[in-house]
Amino acid sequence: MDGFRMCLLCCALPILASGCGNLLPSERAEVSSSFRDYLDAETSFARAIPGSTTRAELFQLGFDPQHGGNGRVLSFLDVRQLFVQPNIPIEYLPDSLLTCLQAKDRCNGYAFEYTQTDSQRVGSFWADVLNFRKNRQVQGWNLRAVFVLVDDTLVHKVSNGEPQIRRYQVQRNPLGPLQGAGEFLSDQLK
Repeated sequence: MDGFRMCLLCCALPILASGCGNLLPSERAEVSSSFRDYLDAETSFARAIPGSTTRAELFQLGFDPQHGGNGRVLSFLDVRQLFVQPNIPIEYLPDSLLTCLQAKDRCNGYAFEYTQTDSQRVGSFWADVLNFRKNRQVQGWNLRAVFVLVDDTLVHKVSNGEPQIRRYQVQRNPLGPLQGAGEFLSDQLK
C-alpha cells in the first residue's frame, strides 16, 4: 500500500505543480469611465472641437465629471496654475489659452484621468509562495485629458496617455522565507 501511495503522489505532484500557476493572485484596477478602451476615449476626445463644441456636447461625448465620474472641475485659477509656468513667457501659450486668461472668471475647465490595468502574477507558484521571486505582468491603458472653456464653449484641449501599457515586473528576495527570521530571533532574545 505504501508503494501505491508513493506512486500516486509521484504522479499527482507534477499535475499539481503545473496547475498551481492558476493559484497565483491577480488584480484588476479600473477607473470607471464611459470608455471601453484607449481608442474609444481618444476618438471621443478628437470629436471635441475648440471654438464650436459646447459644454453640453462635451458631456455627451462622455466627458462629464458628474455622470461619468473621475473628472475634476477646474476654476480659472486652476487653469492658470496648470498652464502658466514661471520660466515660460505667457506669450508662448496658445491663443486659445490667452483668451481664457483674459476672460478670467468666465474661464473654467475639466481634467479627466481614465486608467484600466490588469495585473497578473505569473511564473513559478512555489517561488512566489515561498517569497523568493514574484513576477507580475501588467497590461492596460490610461488617458488624461484637459478641456478649457470660456463661458460654455470649448477653447482649448490637451491630452496625453499610454495606449498600450505592457510591463513586466520582477521582485526578487534572495533570502526568501528566511527574511525577517533574524528580526524575529532578535526580538525573542530581548
